[in-house]
Amino acid sequence: MTKLLKKLIRSKAGFTLTEIVSVLTISVAVMIMVYNIFIVSQRVFMAGDNFLEISQNARILLDRLSRELRQTPEIATDLPPDKNQVGWPPAAEIMFQDGHDQPEIVYLRYYLDQSAVYRQRLYYYFNEEPGTKVKWNAVDSFGQPPEQSVIEQKIIAEYVEQIRFYGADLTTIEINLKKNNNASHFLTSIWGRNTRN
Repeated sequence: MTKLLKKLIRSKAGFTLTEIVSVLTISVAVMIMVYNIFIVSQRVFMAGDNFLEISQNARILLDRLSRELRQTPEIATDLPPDKNQVGWPPAAEIMFQDGHDQPEIVYLRYYLDQSAVYRQRLYYYFNEEPGTKVKWNAVDSFGQPPEQSVIEQKIIAEYVEQIRFYGADLTTIEINLKKNNNASHFLTSIWGRNTRN
């Protein structure tokens, strides 16, 4: 029986060091490949998500601004005829009369503060008659400009790096948005229904 036991012990060989190292190397290589595929897919997902969020912010801003600019009877901001006008760069904000608040004289102002575009509703008045709303460029009997009062202010879009307004009859809006390493440029032009001469 001892001869048989010795023979069985000798025939059961274990793994050699070379086999163990080979299996571990292959396992680690497979795990690294799976991890890299996961990381790449996460980056692609994040890039797509960032672009989607940028596009959504641009769409909301341009839709709202376009709709309101089409209805305005007057643009108060002096805009250059094009973006390449020497000595007259495109405006970084725009103010115009709200075309939906007739006969009240209320203005809308869109401006960039850090990376957010704000929309203000405001009106102008003289201290002598605070209940009477006047035009933004009115002057009182002493030649003084009116006071300004903000009715409402809220954020319309985020991730905006730059916003520019220009154009004489056709108002052009250019915006650059950026989130993380994803950047996009959007451009639209609006023909005002009520501002035509």
